[in-house]
Amino acid sequence: MPRTVDVDPIADLRSPSGSLITLYVRRPAPGGFAALLTDLLKPIRGRSEEADREVVLAVRGDVERIRELAGRFEFESAPSYVVFASQLDGVFAVEPLTHETPDVAMIGPRPYLRPLRAAPRALRCGVLVADHASARVFVASGRVVTEIGRPFAADIGKPNFGGFAGYDEQGARSRAEVETARMWKQAAEVLLAEHRSKSFDYVAIGSREETTDDLVRSLHPYLAALPRVVFPAGPGSVTLQTLRVQLASHDLEVSRRGQDAIATRVCEVARSGGNAVLGLGPTLGAANLGAVDTLVVAGEFTKPGAICSSCSRLSRLGGECAFCGGDTFEIDDVVAAIMESTVDHGGVVHQIEVASPLDTEGIGALTRFPVPVAAG
Repeated sequence: MPRTVDVDPIADLRSPSGSLITLYVRRPAPGGFAALLTDLLKPIRGRSEEADREVVLAVRGDVERIRELAGRFEFESAPSYVVFASQLDGVFAVEPLTHETPDVAMIGPRPYLRPLRAAPRALRCGVLVADHASARVFVASGRVVTEIGRPFAADIGKPNFGGFAGYDEQGARSRAEVETARMWKQAAEVLLAEHRSKSFDYVAIGSREETTDDLVRSLHPYLAALPRVVFPAGPGSVTLQTLRVQLASHDLEVSRRGQDAIATRVCEVARSGGNAVLGLGPTLGAANLGAVDTLVVAGEFTKPGAICSSCSRLSRLGGECAFCGGDTFEIDDVVAAIMESTVDHGGVVHQIEVASPLDTEGIGALTRFPVPVAAG
């Protein structure tokens, strides 16, 4: 059964010989896994041929063992799989994934985790659907939508009024408005409690257009400050399935807004002389100092580099480590290594997929403190 992979234990894997294979493969046309695995693993086997005989034989064995998974992958139904294998280090792990990943195979001293780090995170959304007579509260995360409690109801009386000179009608309408406001406040308090328990990424309001503004005013300031989307809906007609469909598009909209905002912020802070860096060299230097608080990568931006086998310092070029003099491993994607360094030092990683001001630089970061230009 596909599941979200716990990255942390995998990130701790190490291969002193540099023989750890990481392979991501997404589902091809039926019957295509065998050929796809062979193609992906061919360069891995070729690169290992220059290593010690022990490493060569171990990598050959790992390659064959991975190729034997083709039948299993055909039978199962996950969108993608990841495999970590190193005979010399006693590692062989196969994980089905819940999302599609690029087809990629890497070999080196550490696992290649970029496709997992860059996986879209399920957004958590608080939903209030209401009209003047009833209200319902939901919490959504990914495709899981849960109704919280029972529907709220307001005693708004009869829809038509009578009475001498309209005074009864005016009083009845006033009481109905008070009851509606009370009901909305109760529903909003339930939504606030859910947000305090585990924060929402955004709030969704389902209502008629003429009641939306009043509903928003019933929200606590904590909720009102969150990104918000509105959609036409009524508490009597909305279902969990219709909400799933409705929120799928809103998740994408909110995610894109957030990606553009964080990329713009990094560029603006860096260009104003604040605690931020732009470009691969300065970002690599910030990562080596443990200074990266928020790393932002533009799409599939990738560059080769090296990592020191002794002190883990990252660099653009291989050879002797400029910091400790140790040997380095050449790696195909030093951006992925910057991601891991950021997480190791308690930072946050964003790989964005929208066009943004960061596109020309490829990578940038907000830093915890000023970083010298020559830090890399």
